[in-house]
Amino acid sequence: MQLIKNPRSPEDAEHPRFEEDPVCAEQRREIGRRRGPDRQIFERDFSGAVTYERYLARVEKAVLPLGFDREHSFAAVSICRDELAQPFMQAVSRRWDHPFHLGGLGAVPSLGRTGWRAALAHVPYDSRGRLIVFGLPHIGIDPDGGIGATMRRHQHRVTATCGALTALLESLSQPVEPPLPGLDDHEADRLREVIASHVGEQLPADLLELTSVAAAAVEAEMWTELDALEAHKDMDIVVLCGIQVHLPDDVDHVLPTSAMFCGVDGIRRPLRI
Repeated sequence: MQLIKNPRSPEDAEHPRFEEDPVCAEQRREIGRRRGPDRQIFERDFSGAVTYERYLARVEKAVLPLGFDREHSFAAVSICRDELAQPFMQAVSRRWDHPFHLGGLGAVPSLGRTGWRAALAHVPYDSRGRLIVFGLPHIGIDPDGGIGATMRRHQHRVTATCGALTALLESLSQPVEPPLPGLDDHEADRLREVIASHVGEQLPADLLELTSVAAAAVEAEMWTELDALEAHKDMDIVVLCGIQVHLPDDVDHVLPTSAMFCGVDGIRRPLRI
């Protein structure tokens, strides 16, 4: 795998093929045998999504030639606090050891400047450090094919996924309400602030559109902090963003939206995964 100068060029249009883990391959074959409403919606609206393991295998193969091996790399992950999102942390741990937690509600980094400094201070360092950052808001599909809801374990009705983004979507057209006394909602406030800056005059039509906006906003927020701290002077950086997709009774998936590399010159370059 290598950096690409023009991600839109014909020679870069196709992803290279990768060998898939046998267990993952069997899971995908089993998925393919099912064609319920949830699967039909998934195939229609999330074309290009792959399982966690397949996604991370692509990432690993892309970054290894750049020196991002397990021993010399440090991963940081920004995902929603929802328990459905947490298996991604475990998947990352299997390849790059325990990652640093960045995220709050909606996967927006919530750790502040001090937290970012702490994360950067933990990066292994020889001549240069190597930091891999993931940013992944999430969305669910219920058994009837409804987007933005999940049938959770031991529950008998679907609930919003992502709940924080669902609440934000409902509130974007409303004036900001003053906080209730004694109730700090700083993560929801931060989520609205970061994402609202990426919403134009035309509000998102639905949760899927808002989640796509959230992925772009999370990426921009990450680069804002990394640039402000001039992290590229001490380490090579890969920032990867996308959308986690939860299907009922199925393995979770990632829909990749961006992958960028930044080296000592501070210039961001697209990374093909």
